[in-house]
Parts: sequence; C-alpha cells; structure tokens
Amino acid sequence: MRMTLVTVSALMTAAAAAGAQSASAIRLRLDPASELTIEGTSTLHDFHCKTNKLNAYVDVDPGYTKDLTKIARPIAAVKVNIVVKTLTCGNGQMDSNMYSTLKADKNQLIKYTLSGYDILDATASPSAFSANTTGTLVVAGQERPIAMKISAERLSDGKAVAQGEQTLRMSDFGIDPPSFMFGRLKVGDQIKVKFNLKAGPELLAQLAAAYGAGR
Repeated sequence: MRMTLVTVSALMTAAAAAGAQSASAIRLRLDPASELTIEGTSTLHDFHCKTNKLNAYVDVDPGYTKDLTKIARPIAAVKVNIVVKTLTCGNGQMDSNMYSTLKADKNQLIKYTLSGYDILDATASPSAFSANTTGTLVVAGQERPIAMKISAERLSDGKAVAQGEQTLRMSDFGIDPPSFMFGRLKVGDQIKVKFNLKAGPELLAQLAAAYGAGR
C-alpha cells in the first residue's frame, strides 16, 4: 500500500484531533460561511468589523443527527480562536486603530471556551434548541467570564448552524476606549459581538477519500 506524504500528514492530524476530543463525540468542522462581527459606536459614526476566518472546534453528541429533544447535552465542547488581524472594518485606518486598541502585536488571538450551558425550550423542535451558555473570553490578554444565549439547529443536509450575540464593554478587558482627531472622535465603551456559525462532520469523510486515493 502506497500513501502520499499529504495523506500521511492528514491521517496524523485526524489521529491527533481524535485523541483530543471525547471518544463519544463527533467533531464538526466550521464552514467558510461562518462569521463573527463586532459592532460599536463613536461620536462620529457607528462601525462594523467582521471576520470569517475562525479557528474552532465544536464537539457534539453522536445523537445530534437524530431527535435533539432526546439528548440532554447535545454540545460536548466548543473552543474558538480568532486571529485579531483577520478582523476588518472595511477601512485600512480603522483596521489599524482596532489592532492597536486590541493590542494585537502582543496578544494575537481572541479566545473563547465554552464551560457550561442550560438548555431552553428543549421540546420545541426535534432539530433545534436554544441554550444559555457560560464560558471564558480572552481579549487583549485579559480573561473574563461571559454569559450568552445561543440558538442552534440541525439542517436537512446534516450540518448544524448556531447564532448568538452579546454586549460587552472594552473596559472590562482592560481596554481604554480610544479617541482620535484630538478627541473629536471618541469610541464608545460598549460593543456588540455577534456570531453565525455553520458546521458539519465533513473532515473524516474527506480524509477517508484522501486515504483511498493514496493507496
């Protein structure tokens, strides 16, 4: 049996991922359509920054493909890392100001880890649920607890989608809301973070296909 270097590398990556997750969980891979946005205000205009480059894993109970109302804990684990400099506000100067405000040179990642959740309206649909979640968020090197309500649904193609939003204060993470133009433009302390995630259990199928091609 002959295997290419790429195939070997892919299988080693899969083995490492399998070892890191729960033996009874399925790991979903994020679709490129997934997106995180940050909305804020200033004395001059509102701003809207976003990224679709999310490094994340979402582990779910194997039963997620069936009736979600019969699963007490559909989510097993969630961890998200975002490279600060993948965020863009549609304006080069605004991007530069944001990176400086978030101390991106010293703290390159925004990190989120789910720590727990309570299911809400669990009997609403066999393919959807909402939950109040708790977790930790690291921004500019400062770790803080975060509570957020999410809504999740399994689509007919087997993929899962989830949405949520939460209002935060920059000052809670040791960030002074910046001002520019000699104080004429002041950014508000409060920002709103929104996410829209889409994921599916595609990675292992793709690795299996690559393995078969390398034989």
